[in-house]
Amino acid sequence: MAMKLEILSKEVIKPDSPNHLQTLHLSLFDQFLPTTYVSAIFFYDDHQPDQEEILVQKLKNSLSQTLSLFYPLAGRIKEGVTVDCNDEGALFTKARADVLLSDVLRNPSDAGLVHKLIVSPDRADPGTWPLLHVKVVFFRDRGFAVAVSASHKLCDAASLSMFVRSWTKAAKGFADTVNPEFSASVFFPPADISVEFPPFLEPKKKSKTKSFVFGPLMIEKLKIRASCGLLVPQATRGESITALLLRCMTNSRRPKTEAVTEFAITHTMNLRPRVPLSFLPRKAIRNFFFLPLLKETSENKMEIQETVSKLRKTKEELNELITKDSEDSDTNSDEAAKERIVSAMLSFLCEVSPEAETYAVSSWCRMSFYDADFGWGFPVWVAPGSVDKTQVVLMDAKDGEGVEAWVTLPETDMAEFEHDDELLVYAPPS
Repeated sequence: MAMKLEILSKEVIKPDSPNHLQTLHLSLFDQFLPTTYVSAIFFYDDHQPDQEEILVQKLKNSLSQTLSLFYPLAGRIKEGVTVDCNDEGALFTKARADVLLSDVLRNPSDAGLVHKLIVSPDRADPGTWPLLHVKVVFFRDRGFAVAVSASHKLCDAASLSMFVRSWTKAAKGFADTVNPEFSASVFFPPADISVEFPPFLEPKKKSKTKSFVFGPLMIEKLKIRASCGLLVPQATRGESITALLLRCMTNSRRPKTEAVTEFAITHTMNLRPRVPLSFLPRKAIRNFFFLPLLKETSENKMEIQETVSKLRKTKEELNELITKDSEDSDTNSDEAAKERIVSAMLSFLCEVSPEAETYAVSSWCRMSFYDADFGWGFPVWVAPGSVDKTQVVLMDAKDGEGVEAWVTLPETDMAEFEHDDELLVYAPPS
């Protein structure tokens, strides 16, 4: 479905009170991440047309308040390794679409529509574009969308969720009682321009993104299939869906060549709920995730139970990295655990062959995106905008039980993948 956007206005929103930190150091893993945005788009189905300016002004004022807490997002990246917290501001765009919200909701798998609602950064000079961009789009009916895009150099999905939660509180007149903490370069080593990472998740071919919805009933059936005796007696919904998607994604790759293909598979693991508070505060903002690596080849059929077992093993290995010294009274045990996590991450990144086909899975489930109420009710739909490189993003469906999977593949692979009989059993077209 075609959609045109008319840009009505652009404005820089600055924090309503100045910050006192001038420079924030990026971490080594912030440096490794691609120059892109982590984005989420919130769709709402009710506003009074004559109240548009009031709504927009409310968003601007509360955004200014929130930026005083999340002040690095009002700064700019400097020389690739630091953030100049200069209160330069975030970009706020108001736009109008020539379609109805109902048209968008009837075509939820059309990622092209969603991508038009988010910002496209200027890759020629990433140091100049804002670290936060908000775009409010009004549709032809009473619906509208709020697209929030934060630099991946500063935010992961959990950070974006915390920012949106704080912003919605401000919009309703409530002050956030816990300030966010930007401490990545304390947990991870600081950025170093002399360190070069191998290319990772850089698109090699023209890609296509589609979404697939797994309902609660089909998830339960898939979990039963994915569970495997003593190794994983009860697979989670995330493990089960991830294993099925990886099987179907790698299957879509096999017919293209007779040669053995290497697959490098990662699935991001949020560190915040897994490590002690002495490691990380729960409101730590930045990229705090662990990237385990699974290496497979096209000779492996990626059986679902086998993949679930491997995914579970990576969780156990991370837990061992964290808890190995937990019984020691040595005050350096926390630092030793951090060093083990960093060492494992660096080892995994260096093991990825440039010739390997990479598949990355990121779960945004249980991150409360559907709780984003700015004062006019909860969103009718939330979509990720960060699916051009991550390849798979899992999000809660609105009912909280189902899962929506956004998958990005080369166009030729997607033509095979979206018609995979095994996939369509569990995620039938709506």
